Amino acid sequence: MSKRNAAAILYAALLIASIVQIFQGIILAHYFEPENQAPYRYGILVISFAYLFVSGFVESIFYFISGRYTPSARKYVGNTILYCLLVFLILILIFHLVLEPYVLVSTELNPFFREIGVYLFISFFLFFNLTAHNVLVGTEKSSAASVLRIFQSTFRLIIITTTLISGIIVSIYELILLIVLLEAFQSFLYGIVLLKKNLLSFHVRDTKIKEQYSYAFALGIAGVIPFINSSLDKIMVSTFLGAPSFVIYSISAVELPLAGIITSVFGSVFFSTYVRYADSTNYLSMANLWRKCSLHGAIINIPLGVFVFLFSDELYQLILPNTYFEGHRVLGIYALLLLLRFNSSDVLAKSLNRNVIIIQAALIILIVNILGNLFFINFLGLWGAAVATLVGIIVGWIYYIARYAKLLKTTIGHLFPWKPYIRLLTLSVIFFGGARLFFYRIEISLALILLGLAIYSFYGFSLLDRPEREYVRGYIDKIINPLRALFNQK
Repeated sequence: MSKRNAAAILYAALLIASIVQIFQGIILAHYFEPENQAPYRYGILVISFAYLFVSGFVESIFYFISGRYTPSARKYVGNTILYCLLVFLILILIFHLVLEPYVLVSTELNPFFREIGVYLFISFFLFFNLTAHNVLVGTEKSSAASVLRIFQSTFRLIIITTTLISGIIVSIYELILLIVLLEAFQSFLYGIVLLKKNLLSFHVRDTKIKEQYSYAFALGIAGVIPFINSSLDKIMVSTFLGAPSFVIYSISAVELPLAGIITSVFGSVFFSTYVRYADSTNYLSMANLWRKCSLHGAIINIPLGVFVFLFSDELYQLILPNTYFEGHRVLGIYALLLLLRFNSSDVLAKSLNRNVIIIQAALIILIVNILGNLFFINFLGLWGAAVATLVGIIVGWIYYIARYAKLLKTTIGHLFPWKPYIRLLTLSVIFFGGARLFFYRIEISLALILLGLAIYSFYGFSLLDRPEREYVRGYIDKIINPLRALFNQK
């Protein structure tokens, strides 16, 4: 399977899974008030802290199933899973024997220990599932990874929705128990697939374990500060505004599916290609690939980010109860992150084994984030935390691009397609801004949206090179030809 097909398949699967996840959040919002959802949302936050201790290993698997490590790939997979299991057991003991009775008892988490303690058991299954997904993608088995990801999200949504509607589940505690069981079942499926494809072995002899530990440790340290950055706004909101505001913010501070997906696809599917270029010091090809991915990401993400920013209030009134409406501004600000999610920010650092860049960028973002949260929450309230996050990521991206341009011995202008980016952004602002201005003249608003999409699509299509245009035409023909044949029959 070509890299392009693998990226398309994985992109579609992750998009579907993310949309399903959003629907799950909407359904829970209709069944539970913000204060009742607090244990579940705090549980998610605690799990994300737990992931910090294995993130380096889980992410390192891309490197240790590529290049010269390929013959022993399944052994590195087994070593990663054993490490995750050990960390899981240690975290369970620390939480129940140290943190719960002596540390967290004086925090906002105090009333929710029972629920959070149960939710923590999901962590190992989550670690295992993420590792397995990365292994399948990294070994060019994107189809299997995509099928499993879609099944996981849709099956979970069906079961949760069914149990809520039927009244089998009436409390957050029962919902958490169900989610733990569903995640365990998914781990069982991943395990079967890894074994059948000969991608898992716990005989870790004859592997360079020290190299993996060294690489994973550096990568894990590099991920600590980015995690703090991603969670800081939620922690600040919880501290200054209380649990109900924390729940509203957590539901609203969600990057739209396209954002994280497009960067994840570019970072995972093309990782082995970046490593190959790095091993041969072919920096020009690395820069060209990163530029091409950046252009494709911008084409996809820019219009959606602008649209949701301008129409966030209408979307909230349409899909969520009024008790959550305060979060619409948060959603709008987070939608603007799509304008920055044009490519994976750290894939070049990882493939060049220069993880220190991730740490440096994260420190810059952290400083801006802390100062921004203290300032903007005080003056803007709930959505001030989102503004601080946006400003911090903008500063971080500027640093990333400047460092990458220097490393790859090129210019910022060559590495990132500024002119097409600005034109795409301008088209989106003009047409969607006009649609928002004439929102209550529905015929004018709709005409502007359709015209804007047509012009935007034409310009975006013109930015692709010839093979990519042929690839898009092929997909369009697959959709149109059956409809044309059906019409001719009639």
